[in-house]
Amino acid sequence: MACITEEVGEVARVINRMYGSKKNKDDESLKDLEEELGDLLFTLVCMANAENIDLKQAYKRKMDKVFKRDNYRLQRKDGK
Repeated sequence: MACITEEVGEVARVINRMYGSKKNKDDESLKDLEEELGDLLFTLVCMANAENIDLKQAYKRKMDKVFKRDNYRLQRKDGK
């Protein structure tokens, strides 16, 4: 859990640099965000594996729930 907290903090730091009051001086922010999200994803996968959780099934259940509850919010403005 501590690793996930650390990774989320790193994602937050990059997002803060991208959109917060202290902008990053280089154009590496999107690359940094990609790397940090990858780190977070890896950590989540490791945790799921350690607990024998099927992430495909967990994702499917979550998406089923989201589409039942919030389907109208997930539609594109052009109706597709």
